[in-house]
Parts: sequence; C-alpha cells; structure tokens
Amino acid sequence: MHQESVDKLKGTMRSDTLLFILLIVFFFFAGSIATFLKAKFCSNIPLYVFAAVLGALIILVYKLRIVGYRYTVFYKEPEPEYDPRFDDYTTHEDYPYPVGTILIERTSSAKGEIVEIISKNEIVKFLEPGEEYAADEELRYSPAKKEKSRSLILNRNGKTVRMYFTPSDEFKKYVESMLEA
Repeated sequence: MHQESVDKLKGTMRSDTLLFILLIVFFFFAGSIATFLKAKFCSNIPLYVFAAVLGALIILVYKLRIVGYRYTVFYKEPEPEYDPRFDDYTTHEDYPYPVGTILIERTSSAKGEIVEIISKNEIVKFLEPGEEYAADEELRYSPAKKEKSRSLILNRNGKTVRMYFTPSDEFKKYVESMLEA
C-alpha cells in the first residue's frame, strides 16, 4: 500500500500566523466601517454585506488552506513478517480493500472522506498532463488545474470517465506496476 496527500497551498507556520493576523485586522476594519455606515444611513444593509464578505472570506480560507486530497493505492499483498510469539511468519496488516484498488479521499485537516473507490478492472489508461482522450464524464480530485493534473481513464457502467488528480511519480510507478501484474 502507498498513500500520499496533496494540498492546494502548503502553508508554513509563519504564513499561517500572518494570515490569521490579517484576518483579524480585516475583521475589525470592516466591522468599524460597517458600523459607521449603519449609523450614517440608519440601515442594517452594511452589516449584512459585512457578514456576507466575512463568510466568503472564511470559505475561501477553508478551501485554500484546509481542504486537500489523499490518494491510496493497494498495489501488492502485504508481506509476512517473522513473529517470534508464534514462531512463524504472519501478516501484521490486513487491507480493507483488495489489491488493485485505488482510493481517493477528500480531506479536511486530517480527516478524510472517501469520494472514489477505483478497482483495477475499471482502469483503461493512465495519462500524463496535456494528453488528450475523449471521455463522456470528467471528475476532478486535484487541487491543481486540469492542464497540470494527471488523469485516469475509467470504464464505468458503459461510460468513459476521465478522473483528474495529482499523484507523485512514485504513486504513478505503483499504479503502473499494479496494472502490469
């Protein structure tokens, strides 16, 4: 099994602290402007606009900083290891999915929700960025643009599906070795 995570922006502690400080300054600045406009025009509309802008800003930070994707490929059976307790070779891990399965998870912080389970017999082709292939449906599980994402061509329920994602070269190597076996 090989697993890797991909995020849109890999923030450092310094950039996250700066972002937090800027959000607080924006909150107080926009709040004071909204309060001034409310008093000047005797209307609550500036407060509603302030709340909408603040909500949009929070959603933007959430999508850019917290949400990512995790890709998992089960490319070979787990190897048995010698266990002196039993004086025998035993397998210490059991995979929850059969070998030849690829999982795509959408993550928020460290928690993941499985959005795609791809079996080996669904995969038609593995494409590099920029390669063309006709598809009936497109799925996007990548923080990068489509032009910079690799893609898997799948055959699902008689439809050709192109799934965009951004795995590393190591992940690609494991998928290709799984497909050859």
